[in-house]
Amino acid sequence: MQQAWRLSELAGRLGGHWREGADPLVTGAASLADAGPGDLSFVAGPERLAEALASAAGAFLVPAGLDLDRPSIVVDRPYEAFARFLALRLPDPDRLYPPGVHATAVIHPEAEVAAGSVGPYCVVGAGARIGAGCRLGPHVTVGCDAVLGRDCVIHAQVTIREGCLLGDRVIVHAGTVVGADGFGYLAGPNGQVKIPQVGIVEVQDDVELGALVTIDRATTGRTVIGAGSKLDNQVHVAHNVRIGRHCALSAQTGIAGSCTLGNGVITGGQVGIADHLEVGDGARIGAQAGVIKDVPARAAMFGYPALDFQESFRITAALRRLPAALARLRALENRGRGPAGAAGPEQGK
Repeated sequence: MQQAWRLSELAGRLGGHWREGADPLVTGAASLADAGPGDLSFVAGPERLAEALASAAGAFLVPAGLDLDRPSIVVDRPYEAFARFLALRLPDPDRLYPPGVHATAVIHPEAEVAAGSVGPYCVVGAGARIGAGCRLGPHVTVGCDAVLGRDCVIHAQVTIREGCLLGDRVIVHAGTVVGADGFGYLAGPNGQVKIPQVGIVEVQDDVELGALVTIDRATTGRTVIGAGSKLDNQVHVAHNVRIGRHCALSAQTGIAGSCTLGNGVITGGQVGIADHLEVGDGARIGAQAGVIKDVPARAAMFGYPALDFQESFRITAALRRLPAALARLRALENRGRGPAGAAGPEQGK
């Protein structure tokens, strides 16, 4: 059942100051454009004031000094406070993942499963260890000797292959595969010969993996996802890649084998990074960029091949002017030829 709060109560929960006066009952959350009378919304800054005045929201989170004569809570960072309010509205995890082991789960006698939730039709292999407070959704497979730390949430139909390591508080969304074989083959006289992939994947603390992410095990050693990093849906990480701490990789980013990404790297959607490259700390790579050489720390890259974003934008702007430039060039050439059938100035000498 959905909980409701008085605005004055929410002020304490969200670390803000209630502007005394109207104290509406808050039952939902929405953007300024979509909010109704029972919803809490937020105003990021003065530039959104007109939109707030036109909104039907019943209450607002606002920064200090904003002149909005509507029921509101003053907070330092309205968007962050709104995110905390959304967290209050999350479903009860015990309702989603009831504590205990479901009767249909198959857990090997040599596995160690601490108190938590193991959902319907889960399979936990020999030697696997699952830490306290973990929640496994339906049809999750944890392979032999895989290890999950404490308080992980593994949503439905995730596969964590043999030997792979997950740290504490890791979240893995539906359909993701951690530890599939890397794409390693050697061309021979009879076709492609498979190179055994005997390494593992290490996913460190506080990582979140979106739906249908695929992370390949290393050929030898480890493929590593650094602590606090977030991978969007359908990201692919190939064998022996090492991703640093607190990176954010948008949907359909693909990283080829043996790349190294530093800390705080951000990629837009559909970025492709060729194999054996290094991307420095804090680099930003724009959507659909194709990275074919190393990227310096704190660089901002865009385009294909990926270039410094200012250079890439100059090239793009020049390309847009190219048809007009060609037309002017043809006009100059025609003027140099003179009237049809007549010799131009040089030809008449």
